[in-house]
Amino acid sequence: MMLNKIIIFSDIDDTLIQTKRKTDFSKNVVVGSYNKEGKEASFFYEGTKIFIDQLIGSGITFIPTTARNFEAYKRTIFYNNQKINFAILNFGGLILINNVEDKEWLEYISKEYDAINSMETILDTLKKYLSSNKILLTIKNIDNYYISIYNKNQLDNEEVITEIRVLLNKFIYKNDYLYLYENGNSFALLPNFLNKKFAVDYLINKLSPILSIGAGDNISDLDFMNSTDFKLVPKSSTLL
Repeated sequence: MMLNKIIIFSDIDDTLIQTKRKTDFSKNVVVGSYNKEGKEASFFYEGTKIFIDQLIGSGITFIPTTARNFEAYKRTIFYNNQKINFAILNFGGLILINNVEDKEWLEYISKEYDAINSMETILDTLKKYLSSNKILLTIKNIDNYYISIYNKNQLDNEEVITEIRVLLNKFIYKNDYLYLYENGNSFALLPNFLNKKFAVDYLINKLSPILSIGAGDNISDLDFMNSTDFKLVPKSSTLL
């Protein structure tokens, strides 16, 4: 595998593409991902798509670095791009090399999960904890990597989002091997060893680039971006 010694680790959602709800269709857009039914779900702005295509076309090693699981990643346009040899998925829990799981990373991460309660146990405990709560939440175990909590019914209601945050922080206080991820209406409970940063550090050590760049939009992305030499932040980011 021929690699350029410049590597860009980039978050996908809200950094490069955004959902229909967040897209300004008065601008030229390009489809970036599809939903389970095969319908258009997320979009690049044309300039962003051209920029990424030129980076990848120049031979720079572009590594999607995302919370998406494998199934959701396969619905993005990155999955079938033959020039993308690596991907970091599931908040760093899964590393793909040519769309095959990196066995060394799998061995490491599996041992970490063996030392804690299973995600299914955490899911059951969380549902019981939230059972008296009146907020309707979509709660899922994502491939036994982490727990996703989505405020689907009261989108962008700041009072509701604050209440969810308080509830989840109280839950974490009693389960201190977990931490809370937040991005608007989306939350996740992750074990402390699950972080894009650790996967990025692993690949930087493995690939030894002469220059590394991190791109992201969320405060949680700063962890992996701080492991790189330069940072790229979109204008719409909460980091600005």
